[in-house]
Amino acid sequence: MKLLIPTEGSFGYKAMCLVLAGIYAWFLMGLDIDGYLDRRNYLIYAQHSDEIFAMYSASSLKAFITNEPVWLLLNIWASKHFSPENTLRIIIFLSSFLVSFLVLRSYPKYAFFLVLFILMPQVLKNHIIHLRQGAGITFFFLGWWCRYLPLRIFFIGLAPLVHASFFFIDALFLLNIVFSTYRISTVWRVVYTLGVGVVLGALGIWLAGALGARQGGSEEYSAMGSGGSGLAFLFWVAFSVIFFMEGKSFLRNNFFAASILIFYLSTYFLLPVTARVFESGMLILLLASLGLTDWRRYAAYGLYAFYFFMQWYPVLGIPGFGWAAEGRL
Repeated sequence: MKLLIPTEGSFGYKAMCLVLAGIYAWFLMGLDIDGYLDRRNYLIYAQHSDEIFAMYSASSLKAFITNEPVWLLLNIWASKHFSPENTLRIIIFLSSFLVSFLVLRSYPKYAFFLVLFILMPQVLKNHIIHLRQGAGITFFFLGWWCRYLPLRIFFIGLAPLVHASFFFIDALFLLNIVFSTYRISTVWRVVYTLGVGVVLGALGIWLAGALGARQGGSEEYSAMGSGGSGLAFLFWVAFSVIFFMEGKSFLRNNFFAASILIFYLSTYFLLPVTARVFESGMLILLLASLGLTDWRRYAAYGLYAFYFFMQWYPVLGIPGFGWAAEGRL
């Protein structure tokens, strides 16, 4: 499996990326600490993660592993040095800075689109209302772009212990290693990934409950179906058509990104958390799509712009861009 390796930009470009990433992270860190959805829950983590960690430690090993112990350890460490509010600010700053810097420095030729990607609501919200997921993406990206294999394995392996969606992403990652090792053809890769998607989509929430993960016991997650309108499904179907029309060579080199898309589409009507899983891997897919050629490249550019506009237009003028805490609406 061919990993995306950052293009070497000039020293000036890297310095600019550092500055932009710093501004991006500083702005997000400076938002009203309790003015957004889920911030109260994260303040509880910042105050009581040691108690939560002890509770899961006293439970079974499978429950301990599936309930994001590294996320709890991060909060335990930070809470010993900072107030709950500053603990959240530090997590927001570090995750948004590292993710944005790694993305911005990756392909200098496409700097405009890289800025577009990190400003998409589905990316921004991981540093505003889904802080645990943003931290998980940070760990995965540190591994994804690491050239030293043991560290790559270490960071990618830690990601699901920060946010559970990466159990699915890491499963796809391992599946792609198997594909590459045994030189499975592109057609069969698609078939196998669809099969894995359908099985995990049908059994995912039951499996989470069997393993003791908190998602398995939640009524919110136990409801059947993704709850989506279907518009996102149609958009990503159109995107997948363009992506797959690039040809077998492109797909072979970028099949991990393709598998994230296949998994999302195959589980859209089956797995309630499939959108969250897709959001954890969406940047990988978008970055891979920068390698499209000919008319497919321009079609993808049009879809980027359409997606950006359609996500932002409905929330302009709404308090907190639709993410404000209930009392602030």
